[in-house]
Amino acid sequence: MQVHNDGQMENIIVMVRVKPLFEAEVVEKSCLTIDKNTITLDTKADAKPFCFDYVASDRATQEDIFEKTGRPFADACLQGYNATVFAYGQTGAGKTYTIQGPSQDQHEDNRLRGLMPRVLEYVFERARQRKDVEFTAKYSYLEIYNEVIIDLLDAQSENLNLREDIKKGVYVENLIEEIAESVEDVMEGMRRGKGNRHVGATTVNKESSRSHSVFTLTIESKSKRDGVLNVLSSQFHIIDLAGSERQKLTDAVGERLKEAGMINKSLSALGNVINSLVDISQGKSRYVHYRDSKLTFLLKDSLGGNSKTAIIANIAQSYSSLGETLSTLNFARRAKLIKNKVVVNEDTTGTVLLLQQEIKRLKTEIAECKAKSVQGGGLSSYEEKSQVENLLQSTMELRAIDIKIYEQLNREKDSKLEMLNKCIKRCQHDKARDKMILKLKD
Repeated sequence: MQVHNDGQMENIIVMVRVKPLFEAEVVEKSCLTIDKNTITLDTKADAKPFCFDYVASDRATQEDIFEKTGRPFADACLQGYNATVFAYGQTGAGKTYTIQGPSQDQHEDNRLRGLMPRVLEYVFERARQRKDVEFTAKYSYLEIYNEVIIDLLDAQSENLNLREDIKKGVYVENLIEEIAESVEDVMEGMRRGKGNRHVGATTVNKESSRSHSVFTLTIESKSKRDGVLNVLSSQFHIIDLAGSERQKLTDAVGERLKEAGMINKSLSALGNVINSLVDISQGKSRYVHYRDSKLTFLLKDSLGGNSKTAIIANIAQSYSSLGETLSTLNFARRAKLIKNKVVVNEDTTGTVLLLQQEIKRLKTEIAECKAKSVQGGGLSSYEEKSQVENLLQSTMELRAIDIKIYEQLNREKDSKLEMLNKCIKRCQHDKARDKMILKLKD
């Protein structure tokens, strides 16, 4: 599954994972059939086919899920792209198992590790192999419980506020970000946060997540070439959404019923945001109500913004879950129509002289490419495409460096202007003082 498409509009990637039938459900048989990446739902009226980027049957392993979504998104993140993966579906459909792996009371089997630990292990292993790059990582872990943001790395913190900044985008004020020296540091933080998360038992799921959790890994890599410092920065959000619930299925009462109401309300807001974004992608004018819930506001960049995003829709295949499965598949099909504009988060710094030298080098490359395209003749379409891509990349780099030089020259001019203003003020002050002395002498 390829996810590289710099500066272009690209659709959200959607995959569906089918949960195996329980022993008690085997007598019901399955309400769906799978043909490659198409799911056909056996409804009473007529069969409903749904097509997605990837469909994982009930025989798919945790490794399969990682290979289809985790690895390509981790690679993109290391190249400077923001990335988001979140699991959606009804309660008990296997979202937390997909993201984190089995619960602690189950037998520890390394093969059952979820998407989150696999991604973290892969990112740090890739970073360790890059000896020429200075790599730093930070992580945070939060949950949204009854529309209250809680820092899972600090059990005492609660009711944190969401803020929006032009440069930083949407962020959580006073959220702890811990520096990770190794993958073991992140794993320890992940386990600590998992232990602080709100869970509860329902008739459908004995360890039902009662909150949305968001784990964020912030990566920065620095590399130097010919005196020019190149900085790539990105964020990888891994989100485990609480499951949609129907009271008659879960028998929720009291506090559980209140939690279910808040979960369904935020998921409904998410559905409304997705509907608006789909309309926008089809050329319609819509206002997107990101602020209707903490979840949608936090996901603003992931849905319709600068992020490569994948949704893992977890579904049950029993006939008793047919209504919820149909609802999840409809949600996933709509989400697949959303377009994000993804760009590399890259910054280049260096002295004006070095940046001018880099411009000269890139101009030489462009001239050589043009000369080859004119003189070569009879190039294959692949070679022509490759030359065009190289030319485009060099032009983009040239433009970025031009901007950097312009900004740096402006900063130097501002600095000189400020220095001159200080000199003028000093001279004026000295002149006034001399006048005062002469007046006193007279």
